[in-house]
Amino acid sequence: MIDLPLQFLLEACPGENVGVNPDQVYQRVCTDTRAVRPGDLFVALRGERFNGNAFAAAALKAGAVAAVVDEPVDASPVLRVADARVAYGQLAAAHRGEFDCPVFGVAGSNGKTSTKDMLASVLGVERNVLRSEASFNNDVGVPATLLQLGPEHEAAVVELGTNHPGELAPLVQMATPDYGVLTGIGREHLEFFGDLQGVAQEEGMLAELLPPRGKLFLYGDGDWVKPICQRTRADVIRVGFGAANDWQVETTRVEQGGTHFSIRAAESMWSGDYFTPLIGRHQAGNAALALAAGAALGVGREALAQGLAASPQPKQRLQWAESRGVRWLNDAYNANADSVRASLETLAALETAGRRFVVLGEMAELGVCAEDAHREAGELTASAAAGLVAIGRLADVTAEGARVAGLKAVESVPDVRAAVDVLRDWVQPRDVVLLKASRAAKLEQILDLF
Repeated sequence: MIDLPLQFLLEACPGENVGVNPDQVYQRVCTDTRAVRPGDLFVALRGERFNGNAFAAAALKAGAVAAVVDEPVDASPVLRVADARVAYGQLAAAHRGEFDCPVFGVAGSNGKTSTKDMLASVLGVERNVLRSEASFNNDVGVPATLLQLGPEHEAAVVELGTNHPGELAPLVQMATPDYGVLTGIGREHLEFFGDLQGVAQEEGMLAELLPPRGKLFLYGDGDWVKPICQRTRADVIRVGFGAANDWQVETTRVEQGGTHFSIRAAESMWSGDYFTPLIGRHQAGNAALALAAGAALGVGREALAQGLAASPQPKQRLQWAESRGVRWLNDAYNANADSVRASLETLAALETAGRRFVVLGEMAELGVCAEDAHREAGELTASAAAGLVAIGRLADVTAEGARVAGLKAVESVPDVRAAVDVLRDWVQPRDVVLLKASRAAKLEQILDLF
């Protein structure tokens, strides 16, 4: 927390000053009137189902020293701007500029949240680290993180996300990271990016906007690596499974409690065996990115291992649950073609006393690639599981892909309740069930209904 005069706001965000005292100090920026405390600055954000302008007066009454609005309001003191959401980002960028602690920006198609959390945990062994909460990675979440920066922080790890072309660059410019971590380029949001080249062009903005003194840690096992490297002025550290990487994951062993792996690092002092409580071979790759980035700040071998082993499990990302003796692998937070492949490979690699089953929901925002991606998901399931329940608009396509690949136990159902009915007939204690879909499918409801 830091005390700043409202003059700081007035300089960062052009607008009409209606009664704002430049000398008045604010301590915190808040966007939710239910959480306003005396001394806060309130920013009236708008969304599809809410309009913060309607609550500006209530925020001031609760003790806010001023409000940022973008509509006429019957209240003061306020700063009226053209777009409060834009102003929120402008204020966050100015706030970030008040601090010189190292900032890591984490972007990529898959694994951003997991990598962000592992990196923050690694750095947190020796430093006071600010990290993005959950998946706060858009033009609201990134400012919310940056505005928490205070003199007590010795590093910050900020997740940077994008759904549409042109969204990532403003976030990178807002956070101005010294270090970039790019987890990979995959088949995400193809409805808007068109193809992998479009995804690479967008995600590569992190590399392009890093300062020359910075470092880029990127997953080094893809065709897109070379053009990304050509776009950055920063030093590049490649991390992955191939021998050409500076940090190479040499061996992996996936267990129900996490993933063991070995690293051959650019400098031998960081080589050796590590463990992450996150499950999957792909998580070893994400963990290696976190280790390489942590080493760049001089974190020692023991501290790297300690921090990685203590990293939190992101919710609904290959997270274990148990119900009626059945083990559930809940990976229902989000999905695209590549993350489905990784989840199925993880399921297939797990040792289990029972059988393996899969529930696949719709992968959103894939555009013209949607049918092919869902068919591929079904085909991959055939070699990973004893049965598949497909849900959603393209459930029949997923199911047909599995049947053509030779899977006998396949059902296409309209919703989660119907999926539960099928699973009750199929599943027995000691079996493992993977839940995988885009967020809108809410497959985690199966756990409550089973």
